[in-house]
Amino acid sequence: MIVLLAAVFAVILFLEVPGMVKKRQWRELTVYSVLMAIALVISAMYILNLNVPNPVKNTQYYVQSLVKHLFGLSYD
Repeated sequence: MIVLLAAVFAVILFLEVPGMVKKRQWRELTVYSVLMAIALVISAMYILNLNVPNPVKNTQYYVQSLVKHLFGLSYD
């Protein structure tokens, strides 16, 4: 299954990266590479049945803190 995952990511990279290099979009290529690496790691963790972090919990914490700070509202 990991080999299939790597193959899918390789095909996506093969299709997307040459256009960015040809157009000299270095910043976009850097951001794209970082996001693809994160996606590959999280996907591999999911396939290997490892503990995948839930981004909703962290996002919820930051949004609640921001709302409490800006508007004085509390969700407690």
